[in-house]
Order: sequence, then structure tokens, then C-alpha cells
Amino acid sequence: MRSTIRAAVLCWVVCSGANLWAQEKPKTEEKTESRRDITPIRVQVILAEYDGEKKISSLPYTLLLNAERPRGGKASIRMGLRVPVVVSGAENGPKQFQYQDLGTNLDGWAGKTDDGGFDLHLAVERSSVYSSTLQKSAGVDGTAVVSTQPVIQQFKTEFDAQMRDGQTLQSTLATDPVSGRVTKVEVTVNKVK
Repeated sequence: MRSTIRAAVLCWVVCSGANLWAQEKPKTEEKTESRRDITPIRVQVILAEYDGEKKISSLPYTLLLNAERPRGGKASIRMGLRVPVVVSGAENGPKQFQYQDLGTNLDGWAGKTDDGGFDLHLAVERSSVYSSTLQKSAGVDGTAVVSTQPVIQQFKTEFDAQMRDGQTLQSTLATDPVSGRVTKVEVTVNKVK
């Protein structure tokens, strides 16, 4: 009797395992088929700052994205420093500090269009400290910046663009009201081969 029960249990385990394996196989094939519609792309973002016609800085960043339908996964870059800023305390006594994040944050994702192009979404944020010469001068719009604490400049933009492989575009142009400097965002998309 025990050997009959053991044989029945063994038969059930073997049959159940074979049945589970047969059910899992289509899932693997399904994943493989969905991965065929992914196009890896390289998105180069350049943040350039100009004083009139003179380029002062050029900061390049590269995101690797998987373009899918309707959209691929998100990619992010965080690059910067934490700067201490005095928030309270006597002039000659102990002081309390708070840390301010400065630098660049990029977030992006890409979808595929019917014509073989890409729907690109980017969010760009950059913060930096003004130099001491700028802190004491009046801005182009009459705004004066005078401070013993660091003065933080912020630039934010978020946009959608339809682009083709190898295309470069200038997406954003903004003028700082205090310094008169112009920030430009240039984006280039290339398929990864």
C-alpha cells in the first residue's frame, strides 16, 4: 500500500513539474519578443552659458535610454555638491548651517514613433553659486543682488521633442535677469550600434 502511495505521489510531482515547465516556456518567449522592439539611444545634453557672443562654459552630459512603445524606462543623472549655508548664529559666536544641493539634475525617457524617430522627454535642472562680482552688481533689468551669503542661481526646463537618429536641436534659451548671461540647452540623439 505504501509503495502505491509513493508511486502516486512521485507520478503527481513529475507530471506537475512537467506541466509547470510547459506553462513557463511561453512567458520566456513573450519576454524575448517584447525586447525586440527596444532601440537603445544615446542622448547628449550640453548646457552652454554665454556672455554676449562669448561662450563661458559648456557642460556635456550623456544619458543612455531604451526607446520603446509607448515609452521606455526613465534614466537620471545627479551631479553636484552640497554647499553649507549659514542659517542662524551670532556674528562671532557659533553658527548653524544648512546644506544646499548645487549642480545638475537630468531626467529623461524616450518613446518610438511610427516613422522610426523618437519621442524624447527631458527635464533639466541646474543650480550654481553666483560669483562675488555678480553679487554686488545691478542686473540688466535693474535687480540688484547684494548678499554676504551665497546667492544661488537656478535654471529649470522640461520639454518634449520629436527627433531622428543623428539630429541635434537647441531646445531652450534663457537669459539670466541679473547677469544678462544666456543659457542654451542643446540635445543630440544617436542610436547605439
